[in-house]
Amino acid sequence: MTQFFTKLIFTLALLSSLYVVQAQDTTSTSPWTTGGFARLTFNNTGLSNWAAGGENSVALGAVINLSAKRETKRTLWENTLNIDYGLARVGDNDELFKKTKDQLLFTSKYGYKLTEHWNVSAALNFQTQIQPGYTYRRDSLGKEFIDQKISDFFAPAYILPTIGIGYKNKVVSAVLSPIANKITLVLDDSLSQAGAFGVSPGKKVRNELGIDLTATAQFKVMENITFNTFLNLFGNYESLEFIDVNWTTNFVFKVNKFFSASFGTQLLYDNDVLIPQEDGTSTRAIQFKHVLDIGVFIEF
Repeated sequence: MTQFFTKLIFTLALLSSLYVVQAQDTTSTSPWTTGGFARLTFNNTGLSNWAAGGENSVALGAVINLSAKRETKRTLWENTLNIDYGLARVGDNDELFKKTKDQLLFTSKYGYKLTEHWNVSAALNFQTQIQPGYTYRRDSLGKEFIDQKISDFFAPAYILPTIGIGYKNKVVSAVLSPIANKITLVLDDSLSQAGAFGVSPGKKVRNELGIDLTATAQFKVMENITFNTFLNLFGNYESLEFIDVNWTTNFVFKVNKFFSASFGTQLLYDNDVLIPQEDGTSTRAIQFKHVLDIGVFIEF
């Protein structure tokens, strides 16, 4: 319970920090531009005497995105907070709810303009998850149970401060940072002892000095359909043959003022992360997921 309140307080602190920024004077003469949205999704399938087969299911999801940008003639400061969480249960009431998505991401980037499109920038990216992640097994009677914990709040957490050269126009924003320090935190004792997520066994922090490329793009495909993508590449100077990859894409289909749908993908690769396999072993692998959401959309 204490851990739950710690996570809740931390999340609310991040939300409050952006709210304070948003509460700045946003009149027509203010350099601040703020915005955000929240999307709630629910899906339920119930079957009774269904000849074609299938299983009952319940799925819940929530996305919160807040942004605050301060732009003057020579400077640009952009802040975003994204929380994305989902649960699903497939089967009857004795089956377990499992996470389908879990991300807490905060970014802050400050740039000094050299020209209309080019700038010198410093950025800070922070990423973790809210709830633990598990592997699952079934007993001899077929009842599912939690096998072992493989991740948790701040296990891992990634902090990435960077300094570099940026480019920005109405569609694309990119920053190449030859000075980047990737800090990996694994604050869970059991995961730390196991050397999870690239930390040395028993250690809770790992530092990597390297080069970073971050790029985003957003544009309208057509009326009420928006596409956005995010790409982050990080290479440790000690082992540049291995590049960490985080690439997301997202289509948002706005039905009307209150309803929307989205389809997103995420591809991850980290040479330091071992993925548990069904045979009990762990190996390096490309991680990939796709998510389709339909639900209530609130924009502010």
